[in-house]
Amino acid sequence: MTPRERDDGPHDSISRGARGFTLVEVLVALSIMSLVMVALYSTLNTTLDTRDMLARDVKAARLGPQILELFERDLRRAWTFNIEGDMVFKGESRTMLGESADTLVFISSVDSTLTQRVGDVEVSADICETGYRLRPNPTVPDVLELWRRQSFHIDEDPLEDGTYELVHDRVISLRLRYYADEDIETDELEEWDASEMHELPSMVKIQLGIEVGPRTAGVSRNSDANVSRVLWFERLIPLQRDSALTMRVHPLPPTFADAANAGGPNAAADGEDGGEDIDEGDLGDEFEGGPNGGGLDGGGGGGDAGDLGDLLDDLFGGGGG
Repeated sequence: MTPRERDDGPHDSISRGARGFTLVEVLVALSIMSLVMVALYSTLNTTLDTRDMLARDVKAARLGPQILELFERDLRRAWTFNIEGDMVFKGESRTMLGESADTLVFISSVDSTLTQRVGDVEVSADICETGYRLRPNPTVPDVLELWRRQSFHIDEDPLEDGTYELVHDRVISLRLRYYADEDIETDELEEWDASEMHELPSMVKIQLGIEVGPRTAGVSRNSDANVSRVLWFERLIPLQRDSALTMRVHPLPPTFADAANAGGPNAAADGEDGGEDIDEGDLGDEFEGGPNGGGLDGGGGGGDAGDLGDLLDDLFGGGGG
């Protein structure tokens, strides 16, 4: 065996492996590992931020139409019948924090979210006072809260008071415009009062701005610390037709106090006095077309019933009997 062959033996290989890595090799490996970890962290952080932004956008994109659906559901069932002074609808133009913050109050036949206990059952109102308004967010500046107003009963002032429920706490603007007819090219009206117009607007246009960017409490949304974005939503809602006609009809519900005497001796007396007791329960005779009642066509002896028949003929084009 030659000396060279003896140097390449197994003992020489073990001694070289036992030396390990040098300091330079370890530093190079740590540097490469640090660069990889920084790149991974940056990628992960960007991915999480993108996910959060998309989640906010999706939430706002869903919430905007949901709020407009709530508006439309209430407005399409606006109530106009038998309200004194036609105080059934009032929209006012307002500004808050430099943005549109219009208010709207009306009467709607949508079941109320407020309930009252009757016996062992919680019941909702079939007709209730409804409204929408904005107010400043108490914790976040430059942003508004949208509140929905309801009152279980319709009182003497149906456009005031009530209970408020929070709809959304990050609203930038609420702009309402009203159209007198169904032509979108006509001039927009900033306000509408049914007690003066004696009808509902033909259409209501709603423009809603919702903040979707992140916000730190106490920091303005226009500052460099926040990147605030706003999504805008718009909807044109047609209201019921012939509201001017329905507002002129004020039915007087019968009390049926004298229902037992309908068509009897008292009915003749009621007919002779020209229908002066129509508010005391004689509508049964007048509407049934009894011996002294004129019926809906106004062709009988009851003075008030005849006037009512003439009014309904004028409104609905019916012929006299």
